[in-house]
Amino acid sequence: MKLVSCVTGEEIQTGHILRVQTGATAGHAWKFEKIAQRADGVHHVHVTRHGGKVGRIHREFHPSIFGCEIKVEVTWLQSVSHAAYQTWSKIDEYLLAGLFALVPLAFFEHYHWSEYIVAIFGS
Repeated sequence: MKLVSCVTGEEIQTGHILRVQTGATAGHAWKFEKIAQRADGVHHVHVTRHGGKVGRIHREFHPSIFGCEIKVEVTWLQSVSHAAYQTWSKIDEYLLAGLFALVPLAFFEHYHWSEYIVAIFGS
């Protein structure tokens, strides 16, 4: 993942100063720290600024208020390996389910052979 300026198309590095372009706080400067993914899956920009006696103020904003966007790079190799991993995990689950399905069948067969076993040991 990388933060990219919508105006220039260049990648913005960690530590770069971002200025708010929209909203009531337009013009405020924030230091870019990292890209954070929230629980709902949306990526936000984690920024800080000097807060006087309080120290540094940490906030997370949507990148659009800084005139930026987040690019997520997924290579074809990552995509293929993820698909192969998912496929193998499903095959593994189905094999395990099949094994558990054979256990009741084994008890069923054992019950039907019980007369033969009793006849052998009972005589």
